[in-house]
Amino acid sequence: MTDPPRVPAATLRLDPASLQEVPFFSGVDRQALAGLLRLGHTQRLPKEGILFERGAEASSLHLLLQGRLKVVQAAPEGRQVILRFVGPHELAGVYALPGAGQRYPATVSAVVDSVLLSWDRIALGLMLERHPQLALNAMGTLGHRAQEAHDRLREASADRVERRLALTLLRLVRQAGTQEQDGAVCIGFPLTRQDLAEMAGTTLHTASRILSGWEHAGILSGGRMRVTVRDPQALARIAQG
Repeated sequence: MTDPPRVPAATLRLDPASLQEVPFFSGVDRQALAGLLRLGHTQRLPKEGILFERGAEASSLHLLLQGRLKVVQAAPEGRQVILRFVGPHELAGVYALPGAGQRYPATVSAVVDSVLLSWDRIALGLMLERHPQLALNAMGTLGHRAQEAHDRLREASADRVERRLALTLLRLVRQAGTQEQDGAVCIGFPLTRQDLAEMAGTTLHTASRILSGWEHAGILSGGRMRVTVRDPQALARIAQG
């Protein structure tokens, strides 16, 4: 796999304040954040480019600056499952935080052209040594991801596909929804029915049938790889089972 092209972080004129929005960097002052920026490097990842693959050594931590990533894992029967999407100011590769010997548990690729700020293992070691607060924050970050994984397992245990699909859409609304004047919520990045099927653990045929029914009922509208939830309350009722 070819590594994405690197760009010196300084050339993008990154503001240390951009790190303050990330829980992993909480409690670190602005001057120290500027130093953390200098330890990193930026890289551009084209649409469908792979950041890292499942099973590879967890050697770098990445902060998404622009774009959107998806985290994918193969199910036991060989079907692809989208575990989550990563948006701006979110981390990817958090399994690099515990140190050497860890492996990435999933493959991460770009949904659209993306820009990331990345730290290799040497830079991560310096960061944790100079700023002990980051070690505590790392525990919180890993705990949050573990909770996310637990929530996904709980969603996957739902026996009705309609409920799993509704839970998936509501999670995307929370992560990337933009409310419109009429109360509808638009999910703010390209999203296909195949993506939704993979997140809900079902087939494209089944997901398309359910989504078409919801569009006919006025719960959703879609087109050009965009999904808008027209009736969030109706979707929430379906999710409750």
